[in-house]
Amino acid sequence: EYVVPWNAFRYNSKAANLAEHGLHPRITHMLVNMPMMFGPLSLVGYFSCIKTRRKKYASSFAETCFGRVLCQSTIISGLLVLSCAPHQEPRFILPCIVPLVVLYGRNVVGMDNLQTNPKKRVILTTTWVLFNSILYIFFGWLHQGGLVQSLLHLPPPVNPNERSPETVIYCKTYMPPTFLTRGRSQEENMEKGSTCIANDERRRVVSGEGDILLACDNQIIIDLQGREAEALLDVLHERLPCDQRNEESLLLVTSVPVMISLAEKKWTEYKFLSVHGHRTHVSTEDWPFFNDSFKSFFDQMELVTYHISCTAEV
Repeated sequence: EYVVPWNAFRYNSKAANLAEHGLHPRITHMLVNMPMMFGPLSLVGYFSCIKTRRKKYASSFAETCFGRVLCQSTIISGLLVLSCAPHQEPRFILPCIVPLVVLYGRNVVGMDNLQTNPKKRVILTTTWVLFNSILYIFFGWLHQGGLVQSLLHLPPPVNPNERSPETVIYCKTYMPPTFLTRGRSQEENMEKGSTCIANDERRRVVSGEGDILLACDNQIIIDLQGREAEALLDVLHERLPCDQRNEESLLLVTSVPVMISLAEKKWTEYKFLSVHGHRTHVSTEDWPFFNDSFKSFFDQMELVTYHISCTAEV
């Protein structure tokens, strides 16, 4: 019961448990995550493993390098075991980088002794540098790039006479690192003489998809993760009911493509006002829409903070 590997295996072997995190085809690690994470290194590894297996049947085990077989077996067995779980994130296969580099690192960059053609060496090295540069720009700068900045620049209320909205909803983003707001929140709470206790009832929101835990500080941050629009509407109805006189407001942080999809829902009881945006933000789960205009496509690469309030008609 208390053996961690066994508990991890039991949890990850049940699709119902992993459905909350997202389900993937069993071949995702092999066909998508490996090439995405390691690029040419994984392709050389696949080819070499196939070549070695064929060679193994044609020669005795004594003629095969034990270390090479051990590293290749580590990669293959790791992929097979991890592929048994239907939830497959790229980070799960990061340990494969060690045996891959040991076995094929010199081959990929054209530094092995078997590669004597100088032009091929230049091509291999250039390909490796370009691949890593592109992934560095995408995952290190563009992918979820506005998330941290959105927390550091939570805007003041639209109307200076209003108090700052205490509820901030993150929708269709990665988990916001709420610790970045704690220093500022503690100073403001000391000035106001208020605190946010752990058992505060405000820390829980009940939606159609179950309880959503909150981060309670000066501002309550609700992380909807990848939930659909109905979950967002449930939270709005609870936090900002418009069927009664309500002068409260809250903030919604989401990407432009998600807001375009929400606009199609035509929620007439709420109005959304853009108050702040952070460029260079891309989510692989919600790509920008291409409408025959590259300018429109790039303009959607933004994480925007929206001020939500009830419409005057309600």
